[in-house]
Amino acid sequence: MKKRLISLFVALTMLLCLIPAAFAATFNAGTYTASANGMNGAVTVEVTFSDDAIVSVKVTEQAETPAIASGALEQIPADIVAHQTLAVDTVTGATITSKAILAAVEDCVKQAGADPDTLRTPVEKNTADVGDRTAHVEVLVIGGGGTGLAAAMSAMDNGAKNVMVVEKLSRFGGSTSVSGAVVAAENTYYTQSIGLEPNSEVWLEEWKASSDSDIGVLGKDPGYPTYERVSNYFTQVGETINWLEDEGVAHWVTYPFFPNGRYQVPDYVIDSETGAADPEGGYMLIDHMVDWLKNHDADLRLSTTGTKLLTNDAGDVIGATVQDASGSYDVYASRGVVLATGGFAASEPMMREYLPQFADWIDLTTAGAGDTGDGMQMALDVGGVFYNDPYVITLGSTSRNGSIAGFCMSVNLWGRMVVNSKAQRFFNEGYMPYQATVALSRTEDGIAWALGDSKFAGAALLDAAVDGTEVVKADTIEELAALMGVDADTLVKSVETYNTACATGNDTEFGKDASNLTAIDAAPYYAVRIYVCTGGTIAGVKTNLDFQVLREDGSVINGLYAGGETSNREMYAYAYSSGSGVGYALASGRQIGMNLMK
Repeated sequence: MKKRLISLFVALTMLLCLIPAAFAATFNAGTYTASANGMNGAVTVEVTFSDDAIVSVKVTEQAETPAIASGALEQIPADIVAHQTLAVDTVTGATITSKAILAAVEDCVKQAGADPDTLRTPVEKNTADVGDRTAHVEVLVIGGGGTGLAAAMSAMDNGAKNVMVVEKLSRFGGSTSVSGAVVAAENTYYTQSIGLEPNSEVWLEEWKASSDSDIGVLGKDPGYPTYERVSNYFTQVGETINWLEDEGVAHWVTYPFFPNGRYQVPDYVIDSETGAADPEGGYMLIDHMVDWLKNHDADLRLSTTGTKLLTNDAGDVIGATVQDASGSYDVYASRGVVLATGGFAASEPMMREYLPQFADWIDLTTAGAGDTGDGMQMALDVGGVFYNDPYVITLGSTSRNGSIAGFCMSVNLWGRMVVNSKAQRFFNEGYMPYQATVALSRTEDGIAWALGDSKFAGAALLDAAVDGTEVVKADTIEELAALMGVDADTLVKSVETYNTACATGNDTEFGKDASNLTAIDAAPYYAVRIYVCTGGTIAGVKTNLDFQVLREDGSVINGLYAGGETSNREMYAYAYSSGSGVGYALASGRQIGMNLMK
């Protein structure tokens, strides 16, 4: 587990001025330590008390994903000390981490001999009149992920002097920041340097073959992808990568595959061997993009949400209303508004309405916490239309045990045996992630277990993660079945059949390739409860090739653009193609910025 030391020291003399009159807690002075579960395991805090005040709160150990949790790790301790209360607001997009810090601090309060209920005084909101904050800009970007930041950079690179980016979370980045920022592209500086000629025709044929396979797996044709859109992406993504390199915000490296199908990516946001979060990959890319915008005097506003679009009598978009902690105000954009708020994988209402088969696993999505469909709804409110037949970006499986969630996602199901609640295999575990996701989503009760043994490469990590519910361990298959809650005789038979397939190299049940068949025959044995893992949505509002938002009749809503996951349905049938998510976000953002400044 990686360690972070995030501390806040406030002089006691200053604290005394801040303590509310109702504050009545007394403490046994000293320093206390406690932990509570966050997203990726335990979050440990160290709290120092005087006789009558919380002097400092430090987060001393945690393995949270930086792109998600950094705001909470800094803000929650600061707010507790500043306001001397546990009734502080959680940080939007990092609720689980926020609650873990608060729970651990509450434990320390109890250790210090105080009643936590005496520390529930709500923080008083600032109700002072902030005056008229109406703003006038050339370009307003709503959403500060890869698409939005690329659009802002591109607009400024093409002559815009006054660009505002509003982001509802406490940190920029969106889904891009919690990705490895792996991009599939041709005609980049790198491919040119090794003499690799661009061949969009071959790439397009492969894309078509993959799409046809998707349609075969799902058994229906959505009418997508639109190959003109895909071809446009092929052309633009290489140019976008080169542009980002020219601007000094990205350095692009190619990585080979390991034989078992995992990326060999040292700087991936989730380490493929340990499952721990790394503050690199997309996280670093976003930081560099933000730095570029700051250096070019862009107006960047965090914790600010776009709430509705402003239109003139002709129906053209002329700006938007945004809201922060001090209230709402209007921002007028002379050249246009960009909707770059991501998809809706983090919105339970939208998932239950449009993709109910995946809604039960919404808490396990790797999409950005701000992906709640805000931009889509804003576009619909001014006449935009939703693409039909939405789907999810599928990433295979994950676990509810935070310490191995990233590990389960990175290795997927290639080398393991998976059974349902009847202790029976039900699909080819060597499927690509999107096919595995489909299979997992079709189980009758949503229950699936991945089995492994002491030979499994991740055995040490699993051993440390055993919790008796999500990860179980036993010396025999019969004992393992009891811990899983499945029939022992059936599980024994399933394992024996699978091991026979491994020995012969011939999986007669589901056709798993011999290279992915590894016998389960060396005690101890492990079973991990696995769940569907999604990385976003394939959906959005309809746009043309210039990323202008369209009405039902196909006419353009002047002044309104959408890119990235806010309008990505035309890129795929049902399966996301590795390396295209971040690539499309960046390329569409760059195109929007250029189109705004024509």
